[in-house]
Formats: sequence, structure tokens, C-alpha cells
Amino acid sequence: MLRLGTRVAVMAGLLALALAGCGISDPYTASHRSPRQATTSGAGEPDDDGPSPPRVSATHGAVATTPQAALIRFAGLYVNWTADTLAADARRLALLSTGQARAQALAEVRDPPATLARYDVSNSGSVAAIATGQGAERGRWAVVTNEQTDGYGPYQGLPAASHVTWATVARVAGGWVVSGWYPGS
Repeated sequence: MLRLGTRVAVMAGLLALALAGCGISDPYTASHRSPRQATTSGAGEPDDDGPSPPRVSATHGAVATTPQAALIRFAGLYVNWTADTLAADARRLALLSTGQARAQALAEVRDPPATLARYDVSNSGSVAAIATGQGAERGRWAVVTNEQTDGYGPYQGLPAASHVTWATVARVAGGWVVSGWYPGS
């Protein structure tokens, strides 16, 4: 029987492979119609897949050239922190994002968990895979990270783990920023 940590790592690896097999593409550069033929509305125009993503503004230096680059930069900062750097790291995340992701980062600045400082907690990790969501998750991105959390007390000796986060990106002048960050595990 496999240990829980090994099972989690195997499942995360299988998920990453499955998601990577879906291919990475920019969901906003080409039309992504379903395999069935587009129908026409009463006005004679083809049905659309939905509204275009909103145009938002971003701070200088926050823009990445591709959605993947925006996600990699955001995820790298999100998973690498110490209790001492958490507030500054959250402020940087806010500068690299908009919408829900920015609000979440600013909330972390205003109200950091007291237990992190008490137990000198730190986290380190890297991005293992990024893939576009398909079907019901279209327009979202799956970001898989491998992480190790360390500290004292309840944080001491925790095993490394893989995590899946669903994210969204927004097109801004000059590129892309993260607009939503939804950790799932």
C-alpha cells in the first residue's frame, strides 16, 4: 500500500500529465467553437461563445507577454514566502494582479495569520504544470505546484505536497495579468 504522500504525488503527477495533454494555448487569440457547426441567430450573425474578457488596467511592470508567463510569475511568488516576508510578498502579488486575485492579496496584507509568525512558517515551491481548462472550466487555467511548508509546532515535518489552483487571467494594455486565484488543494 502506498503512503498518503506518495499517493498524492502520484495523483498530482497524473493530473499534470492529463492537463498538459490538453495543450497550452491562449484562449483569447482564436475562436474556440464547439465541434458542432455555429448556428445563426435571427439577425443572421453567428452565435458567439460569450463576451470578450474585460479590458483592465495594470501597474507598470506587472504585465506579462503571455497568460502562462503571468501565471508562472504569480504562482512563483505565491508559493515562496516566509512569515517575515509574507506581507511584502502579498503587496507584490497585488501589484501583479487585478480583480479577485488582487483583493485576495490585499486581504492577506491587512490580516496575516498570526500563527505563521508564531511558528516561523515558510513555504517554498515551484510550478509543475499549467494548462487551459476545458469544457466547464474553459477560460480558466489549472496551475499545479509542488510545495514544501516548514516551521515549528504543527508545521514541523510536514511532507511536500502538490497543489492545484484554478486561475483566470485578464488582457491588459501590453499583455496579461492574473485576475483570479482559486486554490483547490
